Amino acid sequence: MKRLILIALFVASVVVSNAATEWTLQGGKYMVDTVNHVKVGPSTTLTSLRLTGAQNLNIFYTVTDLTNPLIDMKVLKAKNTIFARQEVSGMALDNDCDSVQYFLGVNADFFNMRRGNSIGSQVSDGKLVYVDNNGRTQWAWGDSRTPIMDEMKISCTITAGNNVMNVSGVNVEENIDDLNIYSSLYGEQTDSNGNVLEVVVCPLEDIAIGKRAKMRVESAPTTGGRLPIPTDGYVISGSGSQRFLINQIKEGDVIEVSTSEVMPNGTQITPSEVVSGYPVILRDGVTTDPVDILKHLNGLHPRTAVGNNADNTKLVVLIVDGRSDVSDGCTSKVLADIMRYVGCDDAINLDGGGSSELYVKNLGICNVPSDGKERTVANGLYAVANVPVDNEIASIEFAQYRPSLNVNEPYTPIIYGYNKYGILVDTNVKGVKLSCDKKCGKILNKGRALQPSKEGEFLLTAKVGNISTQAIVKVVK
Repeated sequence: MKRLILIALFVASVVVSNAATEWTLQGGKYMVDTVNHVKVGPSTTLTSLRLTGAQNLNIFYTVTDLTNPLIDMKVLKAKNTIFARQEVSGMALDNDCDSVQYFLGVNADFFNMRRGNSIGSQVSDGKLVYVDNNGRTQWAWGDSRTPIMDEMKISCTITAGNNVMNVSGVNVEENIDDLNIYSSLYGEQTDSNGNVLEVVVCPLEDIAIGKRAKMRVESAPTTGGRLPIPTDGYVISGSGSQRFLINQIKEGDVIEVSTSEVMPNGTQITPSEVVSGYPVILRDGVTTDPVDILKHLNGLHPRTAVGNNADNTKLVVLIVDGRSDVSDGCTSKVLADIMRYVGCDDAINLDGGGSSELYVKNLGICNVPSDGKERTVANGLYAVANVPVDNEIASIEFAQYRPSLNVNEPYTPIIYGYNKYGILVDTNVKGVKLSCDKKCGKILNKGRALQPSKEGEFLLTAKVGNISTQAIVKVVK
């Protein structure tokens, strides 16, 4: 899989010669150098930073303009199955189609390493994938095109006649006194359990956030579990005291399932996408300090976060590399401070460690995962462009940001090509011709390379056909 040139720069601990700035992260001073900054998708840029200070940190982050109407956000479950893991890139490639391009992705929720199920709730396209209200914070996206993150809960109830019961979870493993709903995402059948009473129901309307869906009971109640789950239906399962509801219904009955996303203040929202993380690390521009913060959040580890600016028009996805000789990793509080410096007002911590990975279509994984390779994870958060496949180049840009060259050092730039929607479609455009002020130096190799002859900053132009772009190059001895 293709890797960015900036990774090689980081491994060699090389930075461009831009003026460094200084950040204060949890009281520690850091010098910040911009290694690279390049467009990677519709209204989306990727920036790479090198921080030196109390720890050495390599940071990769994207900024997406959410006002672009072509862009949407999606949450994907690995292999579209509860108990499965898959690479972030693999989920994107599996869901790319003629009308939707998954151009940016990041690992999302914490997960069960053995079984592959996520720890917290997930909603995709408005449909319940996994519901476990275990106190995890959630990130949500919907028709308002406004990212929301908070300690929200997915409320689900079943009404059968005069009985209204709260659902414990969706596609979760059965516990004592649970009332659960299972879809085919869980598997071919429910688990073996002598304490449960179960029925098959057929949806007359889809179960979705903010809706009341009618269901027809398709079977008499059965005990023992192992009830086949229809691909186009559900199984409702009650254990212990929750067997009561199942005992009240019979084959042919019509019941109702109501679902809502409830904010801590009781407000209901109707997101199409929900993914869980923990905790919210930045709120209204202030780094948070949860009383029950997890122990590992105080250690130096690779980190993943997603955040937004104050007016919800910019989405930031950020990775801090860690557990390596060149990047130490950071605590969640340092991560929160970083998110504020890159323009966020609110941010949530997602799964980190070896799971931290940032994917860009046609570039692959853009950071350096601490496992040494891309890890399989439970789910991912993606920016998508609702546009058709189009491989015709409409614009170009230099892949390297403000290159720093030595006098007499030949430089052959890599040029990226984008289609009319801003999708990166070519990572090494051929047939490019360079031009520069004659005082800069010579153009070599049939127009493909520059050999600077003197110190200074110069404007370098790249052109292919009628399309051109420019970059400033700095030449030093």
